[in-house]
Amino acid sequence: MLEAARNPAYRQVADDLRRKIRAGEYQPGARVPSSRDLEKAYDIANMTARSALRVLVDEGLIRTAVGRGNFVADPLPPEPSDVEQEEGPQEQLHSAEYLELSKQVRELKAEVAELRGIFQQIAALTGPRK
Repeated sequence: MLEAARNPAYRQVADDLRRKIRAGEYQPGARVPSSRDLEKAYDIANMTARSALRVLVDEGLIRTAVGRGNFVADPLPPEPSDVEQEEGPQEQLHSAEYLELSKQVRELKAEVAELRGIFQQIAALTGPRK
């Protein structure tokens, strides 16, 4: 069911569920499939299914009730406007964990660049001797 595309599998599943929610296949307050159900329906790993659900939670489309399941938000948040989509790429809402990891990756990249510069300076000073 999933395409071999640039979009990761969890995004494809989240997009499909989002479309079904917006189309009314899942009404506000209705239970959405569990990660195990999604795992079977889309032939994906459980972590992929959980990631797809997390995307929809982060967007405010579904709510999680511990021990009960996932439910469509009531009321649904408004759809992104066409104007926002025309202005440029739509910013995706990310979980706090994703944002923290992104920050850490940026910091690590800066540190690696700094270390690379230091190693290049050392190499220049200790270059081949005659």
